[in-house]
Amino acid sequence: FADAQKLCQLCHHYGALFIMNDRVDLALAVEADGVHIGQQDVPISLARQLLGSQRIIGCSTTNPDELHRAIAEGADYIGVGPVYETPTKPSKPAAGLDYVKYAKEHATIPWFAIGGIDPNNLNYVLDAGAQRVAVVRGIMEAEQPTLVTQYFLSQLKREHTLRSLEAGVSKP
Repeated sequence: FADAQKLCQLCHHYGALFIMNDRVDLALAVEADGVHIGQQDVPISLARQLLGSQRIIGCSTTNPDELHRAIAEGADYIGVGPVYETPTKPSKPAAGLDYVKYAKEHATIPWFAIGGIDPNNLNYVLDAGAQRVAVVRGIMEAEQPTLVTQYFLSQLKREHTLRSLEAGVSKP
């Protein structure tokens, strides 16, 4: 509890959202901005009932059925993956770039590609249609995490700019 409370305060101090993983009870206790739940966690409807409409609820999905169910149940965003095999989720087979392409075509809410994404494969994920990524190991295990983070941000910004230009809307 104390660690979550400190992290929440730190995030809010710097203007960042604090999303608690799996634990709706802790999200409530520390006044987190939301919660991210998996397929085996509390149902989205119950999380919404407990958290209310002002807090964010995200849900992990590994296939099209889970994607559509999470959207129908009221998730605010979804995780799409794992795109690649990852030691963070050793029991989950990779959903692959085809699932990223599917999400690009069918997701009607914001979504994040997640799982095994690193500087060596980021552009494949972006080329498959991702506009957002969630990364753990690719940054935490990097020899120079600041540089790797800057690389991720620059590639995401580049992709956003290219999509804006393709849509005929140029934004600086």
